[in-house]
Order: sequence, then structure tokens, then C-alpha cells
Amino acid sequence: MRWNFRMWGFGESVALRGLLQASRVTRDAEPLGYVKALLRFYIGHGVAESPEDHVAPGTELLLIYEETREVIFLEAAKKLADLHRGFPQNKQKARLHRADLQGWRRQIWVDCMDVEAPFLARLGTVTGDEKYITQAAEEITSYAKLLQDRETGLFYHGYESACGNNGCFWARGNAWALMGLVETLKFLPVDQRRRGELVEILLTLCRSLAEYQHDDGLWHTVVNHNDTYLESTLAVMAAVALREAFVCGFLDEREFGMIERRARAAAMKLIDEDGALALVSDATPIGSLKMYATRPTGVFPWGQGPLLLMLTQL
Repeated sequence: MRWNFRMWGFGESVALRGLLQASRVTRDAEPLGYVKALLRFYIGHGVAESPEDHVAPGTELLLIYEETREVIFLEAAKKLADLHRGFPQNKQKARLHRADLQGWRRQIWVDCMDVEAPFLARLGTVTGDEKYITQAAEEITSYAKLLQDRETGLFYHGYESACGNNGCFWARGNAWALMGLVETLKFLPVDQRRRGELVEILLTLCRSLAEYQHDDGLWHTVVNHNDTYLESTLAVMAAVALREAFVCGFLDEREFGMIERRARAAAMKLIDEDGALALVSDATPIGSLKMYATRPTGVFPWGQGPLLLMLTQL
């Protein structure tokens, strides 16, 4: 809660999600009150007024609505969904979230797999409106088709319409893909036409992550490059997402349970006496191998949020 949240950045939503879960599990009202106040401030200043809001915390608005039944949070979530629906698509039907910006107008980023589709799928469940669920399934499938490597099963960080993928399997990017797939599948009806395809995408990713997991339970910040440093966010997010996938029946714990346990144990060893998770890389734009390999580490919401989810999960 000491983080200076902006309106909004990648990786901030999951921090709010972690605070809400911690509040629920510990029965400490302070984190819930903090998140409510922050989101009320956001709503008061206008929701979905520019493409910058594509990373606004839609899922967290819905979680607050489910907790309080205060309609303002649901209405704000609907405005965000309308904003997403209005974004243009590339030829492969993937949404272009910043088509308004020179240099980014044809790019997609793996981070969006955790921000958009899970939110839309949850919104469809909350409202009973199937259009949101359909959009969620189509959005995440189109992203996976462009970002998942056919040979390794890993996900690239980004894709640009004119030049293809950026060639790097960023660890946290694969974590965003993993969490996004699991959280979207949780809200898809059994007969949803993309469900089986998404389960196969998830299965392929997890088998690849098993292959590249380091002996100590972490992954390298560029997953298939052992000369890059070991980073922790994929471990905490994998622990959370895999456990959810086991509970929901998307994955077989007999095949993937060891990966989850090793990732969880590795993350536990990296928590200092103040509760900070170590080896979390700084905000990371799409770039070359050298850029990923030289990002500094510190204490960030995209590490602390998943850590809270992991610690409260069991």
C-alpha cells in the first residue's frame, strides 16, 4: 500500500488483487478500504476516457462489486469493457491497445493476456451477458496464436504486424500468459467453442515451462537463455496459476504438481524480513536479449501482488 499507484500501469492490477485477497483471508479491513478508496478516486476522475485505461483494473472493480454490491464499480467495469471493444484489431483479430501512439499502433503485448480476457470473462459471468465471455475467449485465443512459439510452446513478449514477434521468451510475459489463460478458462462455459483449444494452449505452455525450470524452482528472465539471471515473478505466478488449474481440473497435478511445489518453495526463500520478494525485474518494455538481461531488480507491485495471492492461496 506504500506504492505510488498511477492511473494505470502494467502489473498494478495484480497488486490490488493481492491486497483484496489478503484482506479477505486475514479479515483485515485496511487493504479492502485502501483498494476501494483508490478505485473510487479513479472513478471520480473519469473511467475509460482514453486508451491509456486499457490497463485499468477491471477485474478488481468487479471483485469490489462482488464484495460490496455497490453498483458504481460494476458500471465502471462496463465502461472499461466498452473501451476494449472499441479498440481496432489487426488482420489476425488481435486487439491493438495503443493504436493511437506512433510506434506502438501495430503492436500487441503478452501482458494484455492477464489484463483483458480474464476481466471480460468475469464480467460476462457477473452480468449474465454472453457477449463479454465470447469476446474474452476470442481475444485471448488471437493473442496466443500470434505470441506462442510453435516449437517451444513458450510465449514471446510482443508481436508487431510489420515484423512479427520480438524473438524473446520473457519470463514474466510467460507468467502473464499462464495466469491469463487459467483465469479466463475459469469463467468459460464447458461448451464454449474456444475452451478446448485454450486448454491445449495452456497444456503446451506448462510442459515447456517444466522443461526450462531451473533446479532451484525459478526460471531465467529470458526463459531459454541460461546466461540471463534467475528471476522470481514467473515462479510466484506459476505457483498461483497451477494451483488454480489443478483445482479447476484444467491440468493434472500428477504431471505438473512438482513444478508448482518447486516454484512455491523457491519463492518462499526469497521473501525478506519486511515481506519483500527479491529478484523481481523492473518494468520491462519489448526489446532485445541484452535489454532483458540487464534490467535491474527491486520491490514492485507485480512481484508483491502475486506473492500475496500465493501466500493466501492455501
